[in-house]
Amino acid sequence: MSLRFYNAIPRLNNHIRRVPIIRIASFHTSRACAFKVTKTNNDGASYIKGTVNEAVKLPQRDKVAGSYHWDFERLLSVSLIPLTVASVVNGAHPITDLCLGVIIPIHCHIGFDAVITDYLPHRRNPVLNKLFTWGLRGATMIVLYGCYEFNTNDIGLTEVVKRVWNA
Repeated sequence: MSLRFYNAIPRLNNHIRRVPIIRIASFHTSRACAFKVTKTNNDGASYIKGTVNEAVKLPQRDKVAGSYHWDFERLLSVSLIPLTVASVVNGAHPITDLCLGVIIPIHCHIGFDAVITDYLPHRRNPVLNKLFTWGLRGATMIVLYGCYEFNTNDIGLTEVVKRVWNA
C-alpha cells in the first residue's frame, strides 16, 4: 500500500491543499489460490467452490416457516376493505362485527411483531425479544377476548365506531 499526495484544489490565496490518495496493491493470483482450491468448468472458466459463484439452494416451501406469511398478511389487509365498506353500508351486523373483531387484532399483531423483529432481533437481544414477543401474544389474546365480549355482550364494534364518529 502506498500513500501519495497531490494538489486537489488549485492554489487559492497562496495556500496548497493536499489530499491523501491510498493505493492498494492487488494480490497476486498465487497468494489468492493458496487459500482455496479452484475448479474449472468445461468451458475453461474457473470458479471457487463454496462461494457466491454457485447457485443458491432454496429451502422447501413450508407454511409454518413463513413461505406463505406474506400472502396471509396481504389477505388480511385486503379483507379489511370490504368489511369496512359492508359495515358502513349495512350498519351494525353480528357477522361483520365478528370478522372485524378477529381480523383487526391479528392484523395489528402482525404489524407489532414486525416491529419487534426489526428493532429487537433475537440474535442481538434474545431476552428482550422473547419477553416482548410473549407480551404481544398475551396482549393479542386479551384483545381478541375483549372484542368477543364487546361484540356479544355490548353494542358491537361497528356501532361504537358509528357513535364515536357522530359524537
